Amino acid sequence: MQKKTIIRIIILILIVVWMFSVFQFSDQNGEESSNLSREVASKVVETEEQINQVEPYVRKLAHVTEYTIGGMLFLSLFLTFDFSDKKRMLFAWLVGVEYAAIDEIHQLFIDGRSGQILDVFIDSIGVAIGICVLLFVYKMAKKIFAKRKEGLKNKKEQVV
Repeated sequence: MQKKTIIRIIILILIVVWMFSVFQFSDQNGEESSNLSREVASKVVETEEQINQVEPYVRKLAHVTEYTIGGMLFLSLFLTFDFSDKKRMLFAWLVGVEYAAIDEIHQLFIDGRSGQILDVFIDSIGVAIGICVLLFVYKMAKKIFAKRKEGLKNKKEQVV
């Protein structure tokens, strides 16, 4: 089996695990979801009033965070194909946004939850952040390895 195929399989497994995780959070009823957000908020602030104020932001930050991870995973997969960076980014973003829309539709069927177009927009921002962060790291690593390879090549030429 080729190295790229093995890498793709590993990334696909990670994507499925990520999708399952997102699905599990979305499968919580409204009360469970709210309690989890309130629990996280209580780690940051102290009073009930502050928790009530912070909790909506915690929920939206959770959306951004989980879809940032998704964006990184989707881009990781598309980096294993010989596409231009623009296509890689576009494909990763489209798949991420599509999953966000499916996730919101799923929430329409959960007690106490609702699918929100705003959440798809917020999720798409998370996907874009993940794509940009990973692409930056990928480009920097590529430059570093190219310089290191060039340095080793120059050392070999000097020895000969």
